[in-house]
Amino acid sequence: MTSFVAAGRVFPVKTGILILLQLAIGWSLQALDYERDIMPIFEEKCSDCHSKDSGKVKGGLRLDDPDHLLGRLSKNNLVIPGDWDASYLFITLYRPAGHDDAMQPEGKGERLTPEEVELVQRWITEGAPIKGERGARGEMPENLKDKPGEDAESMTAKPSGPRVWTNLEGKEITATLLRVDGEVALLRMANGTVYRYPIANLSEESRKALEE
Repeated sequence: MTSFVAAGRVFPVKTGILILLQLAIGWSLQALDYERDIMPIFEEKCSDCHSKDSGKVKGGLRLDDPDHLLGRLSKNNLVIPGDWDASYLFITLYRPAGHDDAMQPEGKGERLTPEEVELVQRWITEGAPIKGERGARGEMPENLKDKPGEDAESMTAKPSGPRVWTNLEGKEITATLLRVDGEVALLRMANGTVYRYPIANLSEESRKALEE
């Protein structure tokens, strides 16, 4: 009878096929990990401006230090676990070369490949696991352009620059509108923090400004 050998044991061929399938499924479902899967990409492509060894930490962001990045995740919306299209890190990687907020900046090094950008997108979608911690999970679109409420143009459009926004209580903040996501406006402060601000809480004048 045909047999199958695994881990030093002999199994009937049907059982062996089942084991192979289980192993294949297990490998395909292995969650992405920042230190193992994502950080090496950033170290290769982004270390000139965002690493300890380079002496440069532009935007206060170190991509070669998981502890530092984990702290950034908890303080602002650089990465929103499970919400890739609201994560500023992904948006800057997705935008085309020459865009004011694209990474890498034009002439500043090799950009991530589409496959590497998608890997970052999947990492965020899986909850941005880092240092054994993981946030909420999201969903990957079959096609970015086909994602409901989202399209390539809205992801790549240039921000209009900082302006004053007013809420219903008359309080003002100065921020750059990144984009509108359903009932929420993504506003980036001067320090890089991105807020998902409910449009319903903005003044009528500020709501009209979203349509400009």
